[in-house]
This record gives sequence, C-alpha cells and structure tokens, in this order.
Amino acid sequence: MRRVILSGFFAYAALSCVIPIIPSYAVSLGASPFLSAVAAGVFALSPAIAMTPFGVMSEIYGRRIFIIAGMLASTIAPLLYMLSTNPYMLIAARLIHGFGSAMYIPAVNALIADSASTSKRGEAIGWLSTSLMFGFFAGPAAGGLTAELYGVTATFILSFIFALMGLLSVITVQTGGSRIFHTMEFPREMIPFFAVMFVGTGTTSALALYAIPIHTGYLTELQIGAIVSALFFFSAIFRVPAGILSDRVGRKTSAAIGIIITSCGLLLSATWSPTQLFIASSLCGVGMGTLNTSVFAAASDCKNRGFAMGLANTTLNAGIFTGSTVAGYLAGFLNLNFNTMMLYFSAANVLALPLLFYDNFLSSRGK
Repeated sequence: MRRVILSGFFAYAALSCVIPIIPSYAVSLGASPFLSAVAAGVFALSPAIAMTPFGVMSEIYGRRIFIIAGMLASTIAPLLYMLSTNPYMLIAARLIHGFGSAMYIPAVNALIADSASTSKRGEAIGWLSTSLMFGFFAGPAAGGLTAELYGVTATFILSFIFALMGLLSVITVQTGGSRIFHTMEFPREMIPFFAVMFVGTGTTSALALYAIPIHTGYLTELQIGAIVSALFFFSAIFRVPAGILSDRVGRKTSAAIGIIITSCGLLLSATWSPTQLFIASSLCGVGMGTLNTSVFAAASDCKNRGFAMGLANTTLNAGIFTGSTVAGYLAGFLNLNFNTMMLYFSAANVLALPLLFYDNFLSSRGK
C-alpha cells in the first residue's frame, strides 16, 4: 500500500501546483474576474458530479482500474493547459483534470479502508490524507516558484511530471478482486458530516483558490504559493493525529473541533499582512485536516464504503467549486472586499456547526 499512498502525493501535487497561476493565466487568455474564478475552481465540478458513480463502480469492477485511469487523465490535463488559447479551452482542460481526480480519489480511499482494521480505520485514512495533502502543500510552493523563475509553461510541465510519477507509482500495484456491491443504501447518518464539510471546504477554498491568488497586486507569486501551501502543509501534518482523535473521541466531536479551528483561521485572514495571512492559512489547514479526516473516517465506517467515499468526495469537491465561484461572484458582481468576505465565511462555518449534532438533539427530544 505504500506505493498507493505515494501516488496520492504525486496526484495532488500535479493538481495543486497550478493553483497560484490559474486565475491570472485565465485573465491573460481574456477571462473576466468571474470566469477566472470558474477556471480556478471548475476542476472540482466534474468530481462533484462523477465521484459518487465512480465510487459505486469501484465496488463492482475493483479499485485498480479507476486508480490507473484517473492518473492517466491527470497526465493529459497539463498538456491541454499549455494548448489553451482562450478561457473556455482552459476550463475544459480543468474539467478533464477533475475527471481524473473523480476516478482516482474514491477508489484509492476505499482501497486503503479495505486494508485497515476497524479500530484503526481512521488512522489509515489519516495516513492517506496526509500523503494527499503533502502533495497539495508541495504543489503550490513548487508551482509558484517555478512560475516566478521560468514562467507559466514550466509550471504546466511540472504538473505533467508529477502526474507521470503518480502513474508510475501505481501502474504495477495489484489490489485483488473486486468488491461485491450488494445495495445502494444511502448513508443517512452521513448527512450532518456532508453538510458541515461542504461549508468548511467551500469557505477555505474561496480563500486558497481564488481570494489570495487573484490579488497578485498585493502579493508576489512566491508569497501566494507559500501562503496557499501553508494551508495544505498544516492540513497534511494534522491528518494522522486527526484520524487517531476520531478513533478515540468519535467522528462528530473531532469534526466539530475542525470546523471551529477553521472559523478562527478565516476570521484571522481578514487582513493584507502577508505574515498574518500565512498564520491564518495555517490555522485553516489545521481545521480542514481535522474536519475532513473525521468525515472520511465516518464514511469508511459505512457498509458500502466505495459509495460513501464517493458521496464524501462529491461533497468535498462541490464545496471547492461553490466556494471559489461564490467568491468570484462576490468580488466581481457585488464588489465585496476581501476582508468583509472572510468575515462572512467565518460566520458561515460557525452557523454550520450545530448541524453536526442536530440528529442527536432530535433523538434526545424523542426520549
């Protein structure tokens, strides 16, 4: 399983190394502020649509075919970025990259959960999530530095190299036979988790994918890469502890801790001080690492975990796309400034927190 976990690092590094340059690159191709926000976040739209069906199919046909196909799509997308001559071609390429992610992520999550014991499933998900998020940490830093030194084309080449390394890591991995998919029972107990993860992911993606990268007049590309990478770095290093925490105190309690920390980070991000933004981004990373690991650990407890993992990833990517797109709308059409936007997003996280325990409240009222 080590090569599978390593492939996660390369897959997410390929996906994230272009984050610091996509909004400004889209503008250079003629995109409006809103369209540049769509280009930044649309890679999450195709996973939001396709991850659940791919998760279900991985139950029937086995994990390996979807892991390999996802990595193949991820190697093609950076080449299409370079060939784009208008914003719509760039958006199409981002969608293809997203479909690669949609095939890969539910299958690899379910595969790791398949191999773990019940008592350590949260920890196993934490190790995979750590690898993925270290990819997200390394990607923006490497992409921002590469763009500053050698230009945007070099960053797209870097994305291709990362994806190719991920493909080579898993191409010979054998995952055994396919799992039998018996029923398509919707995991209703996951609804509170999905709701809170959607809000938390949406607000932090607005910060990392759009709000910070688009304001290149205030920050250099290197600063943007470092600040965005801080979120993913701290998200990565807290995932294993978060998985262990969720095994010990329960999925809901650890998820609640995550959303509270995220809210504090967003509140602190209402500034244009690079140092404070770095600290705020780091806090958001700690919060999201804790929240998302708890949600995926809860999904891994479900009967048809491929289906549940697919739904969890659909929710995650719907949040990413919605958050960055809403941020673009607020900035472009409502002319809402950055600081006010972050205050609103922090409040949204706090308001979502009670959803985690709403079903517990209903149960206690029924007694």
